[in-house]
Amino acid sequence: MASIKSWKKKTKFSYYKLLKRMPALRNLVLFAITFFISYGSVNAQLSSKDSSFLLTSVKNVLTFYDQNIEEQSGKFNGSQNIGYANAILDKNPYYNSPNFGKGYIIYDHVFYNNVLLLFDEVTDIVILQDSSHKIELISEKLNSFGLFDTKFKYLTKNETTSSALLKNGYYQVLVDNKTSLFKKETKKINEQIIGNELNYQIEISTHYYILKDNQYHEVQSKKTIFRLFKEKEKEIKHFIKTQHLSYRHEKDNTLTDVVEYYNLLTK
Repeated sequence: MASIKSWKKKTKFSYYKLLKRMPALRNLVLFAITFFISYGSVNAQLSSKDSSFLLTSVKNVLTFYDQNIEEQSGKFNGSQNIGYANAILDKNPYYNSPNFGKGYIIYDHVFYNNVLLLFDEVTDIVILQDSSHKIELISEKLNSFGLFDTKFKYLTKNETTSSALLKNGYYQVLVDNKTSLFKKETKKINEQIIGNELNYQIEISTHYYILKDNQYHEVQSKKTIFRLFKEKEKEIKHFIKTQHLSYRHEKDNTLTDVVEYYNLLTK
């Protein structure tokens, strides 16, 4: 038999952030939770069976919401995407895969899970597949999304805190903490005539940025890390050496590990 106090704590931890992102359901679900909590308070304890029933019910309601929002939802406010010719598609202008993958979006402040997405790294546009269309989502409404276990956030370049950023657009979130790490991968389509055929190549460029003290800094070399983390330079150099990290060959892993380690040192 779980106590009311521990059950309330567990319920709040599991669902509070999700419910905040779903205004249309918030009152309905909170009413159900309030009813069961009130019922449990009267009876001093809530049985594990009732607790399990409530958590399952909430999950089912949220799943129903995701599956039945369809065309009336704000997530379809965008133009139709026509895609690329097969010759370009073969070179993969998208993030990770040219095929749609399951992910999530936070669109117009509402959370949608298990949606089919593509991220076009040439145009910096996120594409959603509904029942019959490929829809280009409006960047101003899509402040973050997740795809292939990677989180992306829309960052805006300005003259004060983020002048170092490449441009406005979606950046991979590698570390999300007091000091954060972002990665920007861009793709460019190059055309070349070989013989009588038009060939395409994808040119990829990658940039890394550290957000420290509300200021973005581009990581241009290992020296940038030591400069930004000067007060912990000795510890970080020792960490890189003992962990056998290679900035040249494994930038993603090295930068991620170093930034996470710096956050631990400066807790």
